[in-house]
Amino acid sequence: MRQYFVRENLQCGSTVELDGETAHHIRNVLRMKSGEMIRLVDAGSRLFLAQLSVDGSVRALITEELEAGSVNGRITVCACLIKREKWEMLIQKAAELGADRIVPLISKRTIVHIDEREAEKKSQRWNKIALEACQQSNRTSVCTVEDPIDLKDIRQYMSENNLLAYEDRQGRNIIELADERNMTIVLGPEGGFAEEEAAFLNSLGFVSCSLGERILRAETACLYALAVIDARRSTL
Repeated sequence: MRQYFVRENLQCGSTVELDGETAHHIRNVLRMKSGEMIRLVDAGSRLFLAQLSVDGSVRALITEELEAGSVNGRITVCACLIKREKWEMLIQKAAELGADRIVPLISKRTIVHIDEREAEKKSQRWNKIALEACQQSNRTSVCTVEDPIDLKDIRQYMSENNLLAYEDRQGRNIIELADERNMTIVLGPEGGFAEEEAAFLNSLGFVSCSLGERILRAETACLYALAVIDARRSTL
């Protein structure tokens, strides 16, 4: 069943008008008809079942509040920018796998840099990709993509449990360190972090962790880490 996010608070028995891209998607892409059912997530992250009315406008009658499921600690992914196609895929899949916030990082070896004139346009596109991924995967919270920051400014995105994916053989595997607390996971660029950058992150309290024996591409490392965190949390 298709799911969409709305900006207002909903209640059973009320009707909400769906507009913009949501209405276009329902009417012109999916060609849904009056009487069909969708799921709506409101501003308070509550989940509802709704019946469509599609004519000159697209409206939804709220018929039932559904159980939204348990909520684990939030996951912040701080990932160094990579080439556009891979970065957009990373955003999409990270949102599907449970990331709550994605922070684009600029490090010493980051080869992709954002032109300030294009920053707002790119941010809108990135957040649209994340929103669509959350809707497709039936999440009840929206993953947001922040503006890019330099590695030195990462303190503002630290959580209760802070991990650094780093090819340090002394580091414990991420599955041992993942838990239900709010987490921040930091992932490097295609060339990895420089030693002094890893040392800087360790000094802030980020714990180095291993993603296994293989050397993974930057986008693969992110998805692997999130999949492991999700699997670990399902057992706690």
